[in-house]
Amino acid sequence: MIFKCLGCGNCCRLSPITLLPHEVHILRREARRLDINVEIKPGYMVYDTVSRSLIVLSYHLELDSKTRRCPFLMSDNKCLLHGRYKPYTCKSFPYVPREIHYIVDRLTKTIAHRSIYGISTACLFVKQHSKKIEELVKLYGIQKIFPNEYKNAHEAETWRKWYMAALTLLWRHGLINLYSDVNVEDARRVNAYDFIVARMIVLRSILLR
Repeated sequence: MIFKCLGCGNCCRLSPITLLPHEVHILRREARRLDINVEIKPGYMVYDTVSRSLIVLSYHLELDSKTRRCPFLMSDNKCLLHGRYKPYTCKSFPYVPREIHYIVDRLTKTIAHRSIYGISTACLFVKQHSKKIEELVKLYGIQKIFPNEYKNAHEAETWRKWYMAALTLLWRHGLINLYSDVNVEDARRVNAYDFIVARMIVLRSILLR
């Protein structure tokens, strides 16, 4: 048995959708193209004392306040992003992170993360085949039942590792100085992707001197 989306739309109504920093730009572009209003809020942030900025490592695409569903979901449960770009959270559902922990180690100037994945029971397919899925996962592993979703989750984790590695590199070269437990509400918030790209240009110029 291999997972097949039944088009129930439960995943699009469940909760705000977690986005990686670079996905924010893609979804805003798609929203402009479709003339759709979207609300995207910052999620996890770390404070950089060098730039005096809060670096946003994750975002949340909020559900529509009236319909209580993803703004890209139509009334017939069809996704307006289908065939263009879907966030990793959507592409990996129902195999999604239950928890994502970020670790900021000031002693070694390292930032890392740890994700704990699970199978969402909000998915209609999972509800209908829960016992069978449980048996098959024990025998063959997640990737056998959810091959595409597992692949997409792996890609999402690769991106998260890229963000962590890039910030660690910048930190060890003295271009940033991170704190995870500093609450600076009035600090400007910057998209981690934009921040890293800009700082990497500076680092490259330093290394080429």
